[in-house]
Amino acid sequence: MLSTRLLAAVFMIANTVVAIAGSRPISLEEAIEIGLKQNKNIIVSRLNVERAKSQIRDAYGSAMPSLNVNASVNRLIQSPVFFFPNPATGKVSPLEIPVNTTYTMTAQVQQILFNGAVMTAVSSSELYLDAANAQLDAAVAEVVTETKKKYYQAAAAAAYYRVAVSALENVKKTQQTVASLFSEGFVSEFDKIRADVAVANVEPLVVESESGRYAAQAALQTYLALDLTDTLILSIDKLPSIGAVPDVESALQLAISANYDLRALDLQIQVASKMVNIQESDYYPTIAAYGQWQHQGQRDNFANWLSAPTSLVGLNFSMNIFNGLKTQAKVEQSKIDVATIVERRAQLLDILELQTRTVLNQLAAAKARIGAQASTVSQAQRGYEISQVRYTEGEGRLIEISDAETALSRAKVNEISARLDYHTTLAEYERVTGQIDERYRQLAR
Repeated sequence: MLSTRLLAAVFMIANTVVAIAGSRPISLEEAIEIGLKQNKNIIVSRLNVERAKSQIRDAYGSAMPSLNVNASVNRLIQSPVFFFPNPATGKVSPLEIPVNTTYTMTAQVQQILFNGAVMTAVSSSELYLDAANAQLDAAVAEVVTETKKKYYQAAAAAAYYRVAVSALENVKKTQQTVASLFSEGFVSEFDKIRADVAVANVEPLVVESESGRYAAQAALQTYLALDLTDTLILSIDKLPSIGAVPDVESALQLAISANYDLRALDLQIQVASKMVNIQESDYYPTIAAYGQWQHQGQRDNFANWLSAPTSLVGLNFSMNIFNGLKTQAKVEQSKIDVATIVERRAQLLDILELQTRTVLNQLAAAKARIGAQASTVSQAQRGYEISQVRYTEGEGRLIEISDAETALSRAKVNEISARLDYHTTLAEYERVTGQIDERYRQLAR
């Protein structure tokens, strides 16, 4: 007879687990692919990558020649008047020009020869794209990690439910045995009552654990933006096998060299440093070469057009001498931005070291628990079978079966919990150390 307290613990564990749902059998790989396609953070990060690509084109466009064409036609309400001195009298007299329509066509080309902001933007434009891709990689790592956790938790929730079902089968089997022995007068009515009460206590806990399994699947269903009305069938019956626990020093080196969040911050520091250079470029001049062609015409009636072209080339030099210390303020702000990101990086390094050591300790502890529970389950199963035989032969008591059932269920729950802890922690370790499969990164592009 399985203890009510143990089954309640099984239900509480199962009911707190979250997982994925869908309308078909779904593997872990399929779940990750769905997450990478539909997760909002991935979509936003992908848009940032496209924006960075557009910024590259914008930066190179600023360094390329520009060509502008302008044309205008004017209808004069009053004819223009010019004032000329009369040579005979010495007086200034108005002279009206009989023109009522004019037009102007202008084409101008310009090429920047030197501009600090443009040159810096061109040289750093690839950094913007690298930084955006690094942020996308960090988002991918987060989605892969969370999907793995939730998928493993869903598998564990199903396993917890199977433990409860198995416990119910055991107490029913015991109930049948006791009822048969009672009908033959071999056991007391007290044993029969205890067996009946045990079944009545376990049945609702099985229903509740099944509800917890459905709730777990619905949670990941929501995470992956799947239809909550669908039914999901996980493709695994148990959690994957257990591997070796990585070395601490190697793991720390991986975290420092490959962590996606840290890599994104490194690139953000480089981008922010380039922004300092761009702001400082306001201190330097801008030199541009230009050329212009213009064609003008005028008339006093539809038959008489007077027109003439003009053209020129030149070199333009411009430099800011004083703008109210705005440039200095912008440079200071950009330097503060760099210092802020540097501090964030230092903070992240400390967090990464703590996370790496923590997950490694958790991995080692979970693996040790798995090793201890592996033999415990088989021993508990054997003990349960022996207790049944002893009771049937009249050599044991009902309490022995109850204790054996409790030990068996506890061993199963402990093994599932240990495996769940190992694999969810392993997923977190892979994220911290940047060990996300390359195909996931490519799939998110």
